[in-house]
Amino acid sequence: VIAALLQAGDRILSLGLDQGGHLSHGARVAFTGKFFNIENYCLDRETFLLDYDAIRQQAISFRPKLIVCGASAYSRVIDFSKFRKIADEVGAYLLADISHIAGLVIAGVHPSPIDQAHFTTTSTYKPGGPRGGLILMGRDHDSRITVAGKTLTLSAHIQKTTFPGMQGTPYLNNVAAKAVFFRETLSDEYRAWQVRIVENAKNLADNLLDLGHDVLTGGTDTHMILVNVTTLQKDMTGVAAQQGLEDCGIIVNKNGLPFDKKGAAVASGIRLGTPIVTRNGMGAEQMSVIADLVDATLRAVHVGNDGRYRIDESTRNDIRAKVRNLCQKYPIR
Repeated sequence: VIAALLQAGDRILSLGLDQGGHLSHGARVAFTGKFFNIENYCLDRETFLLDYDAIRQQAISFRPKLIVCGASAYSRVIDFSKFRKIADEVGAYLLADISHIAGLVIAGVHPSPIDQAHFTTTSTYKPGGPRGGLILMGRDHDSRITVAGKTLTLSAHIQKTTFPGMQGTPYLNNVAAKAVFFRETLSDEYRAWQVRIVENAKNLADNLLDLGHDVLTGGTDTHMILVNVTTLQKDMTGVAAQQGLEDCGIIVNKNGLPFDKKGAAVASGIRLGTPIVTRNGMGAEQMSVIADLVDATLRAVHVGNDGRYRIDESTRNDIRAKVRNLCQKYPIR
């Protein structure tokens, strides 16, 4: 999409990586950051929510050719219609990257950007399918664009840029796997899974809040929960929390938080998600158990002056046993 629409040096407005955006949206180490003029919008400093009025003012000042919405670490609903109004006002294209919430969008659990954004992109593995991606268009598919003196539809231009412009030999086994996955997404079972994912995430967030943890935005609307671990105890970091939890059999990832003063390799937060535990059959009761296990682990983790974590061996073994017992009751499906 970007290669089809933009020339080197054109302007892109996107959510900053340090605000919950994605590397591909304009980070300096990514393709977009190397060849385009990137400006990032930020979350509100107090609420950690998207501030659409501030984004609008920034877009009016910056005048981007492309606005990117979507995130890899944002737990609340994204209002795609507001982004489209901003894009239309400044004459920009709107790209919605929904990779992290695609399953929720498919099931109608999160609003869809398909008829709001000019382009919607997603990976296929994050919502439960094989490795790969999709470029989707809604009401703008037959809009006209002039390229090198020729006028064609926007969708035809994207198609030509994709192949032969970017794409090589297809992996037909991967195409077949995508087809199987698309069929699965039409089932009642898939849609029910997505509903339960959000229910479980909300329950897990509420349980963590009740246990005294600093859950960003006070909860979640999606599958994702962000927790500021630095408020739990002195010298705690995201990386120490991640390593301590992993040592006890609980897999999360360290995550930078909006306006984080710690570097990305250390971070102040962790990110938790509920898709797999939900797929394995866990529900509200198990979310309470998981919250207790996370809480017990984080309170047992001690971070030294060298930044390394330590945890009492008997405590670690006890938590590991409880994690193993829970997982044996709900094996991977």
